[in-house]
Amino acid sequence: MKRFVDLKTRFSGVHDLMKFRVTEILLVSTSYDGFVLEEDGQLSEQIYNQFADLSIPIIPRIHRVSCLEEALEALATRTFHLIITMSRISDMTSFEFEQSLKDAYPSIPIVMLSYDRLTASMIAQIRKNTCINRVFYWSGDSKILLAIIKYIEDQRNVEADSKQGVQAILLVDDSPIYYSQILPIIYTEILTQTRCLVSHAMNTSHGLLRVRLRPKILLAETFEEAMSIITQYRHNLLGVISDVKFPKDGEMTSAAGIELAKRVREMITDFPFLLQSEDIDNADKAKEINVHFLDKNSPNLLHDLRTFILENYGFGSFVFRHPDGRIIAEASDITDLERIIRDLPDESLYYHAANNHFSRWFRARTEFEVAEKLRYIDALEFSKIADIRSYILEVLKAYFQRYQSGIILDFEGLSKKDIENAFIKLGRGSLGGKARGLAFINSLITKAHLADKYEDIIVKVPRSFVICSEVFEKFIENNNLYEFTANTSDEELIARKFMEAELSADIQKNLYVLIQYVKGPLAIRSSSILEDSRVLPFAGIYKTYVVPNSHNDPVIRHKQLSDAVKLVFASVFYASPRQYAKNADIRIEEEKMAVLIQELVGECYENIYYPVISGVAQSYNFYPYYPMKPEEGTVSLALGLGKTIVEGEQVYRFSPAHPKMNPLYSGPKDYLENSQNNFYAINLEASSGLRLCADDNCNYEKLSISRAERDGTLEYIGSTYSSENDCIYDNINLKGPKVVTFSPILKYNRLPLTNIIKDLLRLGKQSFGADVEIEFAVNIPKDKNKPKEFYFLQIRPMVVGREALQVKMDDSREILCSAQRTIGNGFFQDIYDVIFVDPERFELKDSVQIAREVGELNSVLFKEGRRCILIGFGRAGTSDRWLGIPLTWAQMSQAQIIVEVDTKDLHPEPSLGSHFFHNLTATNMGYFHIQYNNEPEDRIDWSWLLEQPILKQTEHVRLIRRDEPFLVKVDGRSFKGSIYK
Repeated sequence: MKRFVDLKTRFSGVHDLMKFRVTEILLVSTSYDGFVLEEDGQLSEQIYNQFADLSIPIIPRIHRVSCLEEALEALATRTFHLIITMSRISDMTSFEFEQSLKDAYPSIPIVMLSYDRLTASMIAQIRKNTCINRVFYWSGDSKILLAIIKYIEDQRNVEADSKQGVQAILLVDDSPIYYSQILPIIYTEILTQTRCLVSHAMNTSHGLLRVRLRPKILLAETFEEAMSIITQYRHNLLGVISDVKFPKDGEMTSAAGIELAKRVREMITDFPFLLQSEDIDNADKAKEINVHFLDKNSPNLLHDLRTFILENYGFGSFVFRHPDGRIIAEASDITDLERIIRDLPDESLYYHAANNHFSRWFRARTEFEVAEKLRYIDALEFSKIADIRSYILEVLKAYFQRYQSGIILDFEGLSKKDIENAFIKLGRGSLGGKARGLAFINSLITKAHLADKYEDIIVKVPRSFVICSEVFEKFIENNNLYEFTANTSDEELIARKFMEAELSADIQKNLYVLIQYVKGPLAIRSSSILEDSRVLPFAGIYKTYVVPNSHNDPVIRHKQLSDAVKLVFASVFYASPRQYAKNADIRIEEEKMAVLIQELVGECYENIYYPVISGVAQSYNFYPYYPMKPEEGTVSLALGLGKTIVEGEQVYRFSPAHPKMNPLYSGPKDYLENSQNNFYAINLEASSGLRLCADDNCNYEKLSISRAERDGTLEYIGSTYSSENDCIYDNINLKGPKVVTFSPILKYNRLPLTNIIKDLLRLGKQSFGADVEIEFAVNIPKDKNKPKEFYFLQIRPMVVGREALQVKMDDSREILCSAQRTIGNGFFQDIYDVIFVDPERFELKDSVQIAREVGELNSVLFKEGRRCILIGFGRAGTSDRWLGIPLTWAQMSQAQIIVEVDTKDLHPEPSLGSHFFHNLTATNMGYFHIQYNNEPEDRIDWSWLLEQPILKQTEHVRLIRRDEPFLVKVDGRSFKGSIYK
């Protein structure tokens, strides 16, 4: 009978594994991109916190530069192992940049990281440039950086390490977007499994050995490249994951993956091979050749892929089965494996031993000695099944004698000292866009010494707690919510299901500690990995909840906070995010949600809580008027919570370069009518009866300005209107209606608010390399002895600068509408549908019903996959029904062009600080504002619209469709636009 071989000699050189390590990285990017990839990526956490019980001596460092000159200077003074270039380099085109670096330092691998979804022609062009080792796509998930580092290490080490028995997985796909999604999934599973194994190690050296023995990931983009890898490493492969359509013989071949699978089947009979395709017909072809298949169009694709890896590559639990496939039991670790094998039915034991399943499971866990011993079991040489069982148990016994058993999970709870810090992370993974920006600006405030720069006011970030994205992933997985969310769109049902689900015990414990030490209301805000990105902001698409955190019973406070966190998780799967993602050609399954918990800025006034000032500032002004300039920016201010601004209600707007300029109103009475007349606060007395639900407006209270006057909060922001003199006085001690003008601050400089905003916009724009939008709040304590506080709440990049193409209007064409106030740039030529509010039936009192009707017609186009021109009155997307039509994003998701039309009695200012406005500019939609009585520059041909054949109609809204497309032109330089019939 054949026994196991002595492996001592074979593995004597194992300490020479992974000779090439990436420890010094040169990143060429803007300052903000560098912060995102280094700080939010948290290399030490992403890589080495996986091995929390070890002291790892090598931590990769990122050195960021901005241009070729700085890059060459850095390379001349330090040794680098990897160069990562962002696809947007300001001083040269990307290929010139990389070629210059490769010519100077040919041995250093260069990876391009792109924000943009590359076209097929651009990908082909990149492949021709041998200076670029590989191009990756960054969707906002910081794990891609970990995957890049590990992939480059694997690529350099695989030839030598494979001779020591190290295993590998081959991924075959020619799409940078797709393999950039898959690689982090595979590496995450590998490192998760390795971390578990490290906890079994007897000492640090043995733990490091296991890290070095982890499986490697190889990547091929063509048939020939894949066959070369398979031929060379056939004895080391755990499996192959392959697309069906990719290049073969220099041409895109629709069945290349099928042929590759057949070739592999001829070489290796019992081998896990997975085919993936967008063409469901390939499922039958895969079945014919006995390989696994995944549909790329599946809403659960990434989850299904992860499940396949766990079940087939030995990364998950060992699943004991009968020979016919029926499951007997699962072993999550080696202790369970040993226990189950003792009583396992003979036919199951023989089935797994004969098919080498035990060896594969141990090999995937880098336990090569055990794998080799079990691999050499020749079932036919054992006289009976009992001998096989005894032999396996003998091997496992020797294993337990040598290594520790039991897995120790490392959890670091929050202490009281930790709670006092400004920015705290709970769990692992990405911070998400919103928290990432907040952490970034927090570091900037410190570096620029802004905290104490201004007299009588402190600049800071509120105490913030981030539940990182991996908590969301585990929450979805542990509560089996993947299939549920894929099969329902009922938001109330989703909300209930998520609230019934359980957060992990560790996170619940952290949240309970948090509410013990943090007193006062908390804002629970979304911070997804895609949110606040350069390309897609997802602004206001997800939910934000505010909990009073004032109940005497900590159990109730804990439940309210936990429910709010779970409801933010749930909002990923609501209609608006789904449709927003679909329009942007991304799958919502790519999204991962972190949650930002912040102390709510403000003071308590009897039973309510609110800040005196909330604001949104933008470094670029889309609607300047003389003497303002676009690059001088714009600011929106409001009394109370910032909900008034972001939802497009009446607020005060000014230019930070001209703070003393009054808004363009015809007179004091017009000023009074158009100024803020309500504000939002949180009712603290509602704490005991608070029941959170899908609607995140459930605990806001809308109050009149008279309440603020009673609270004494108008001193810094208010004026008085005199009806006798038809005049506004910058004094709140006079009789008459109070007006929110912010004059004490803007005209008389009672607070250096304008200078703070200028400094922060300048810093943000400089660091992001782009225009930015910031959100802030100002607390003016009731205690006059305490300093005022400027709280920085959020920063996001704005999408400005798409105006490179000058668009000329065509006077010879018949015009449907034209405007001098537009947003966007370029031509829109494939729109056949118009949804418009019937001007003969429009009344502002019906605005809520009209929004529902627009949503009904929008859903018709959504099902057909068609975009449209949307024409309505007043502001679109406002929450104030008296300023326009309060549409949600889901109700207008198919609009490519939005036209807002003023009427005689309805002509609000565009809502520049609103989430709707930010998403509109970021998604490259066109926007027209038709001003009342501004003809011939602003006009719309209602007569022609009303004569068009109706495809579908509701009481107030019509949908028309033409056989020929409309032509829309928008000139981003002159702000002029026309829609041609």
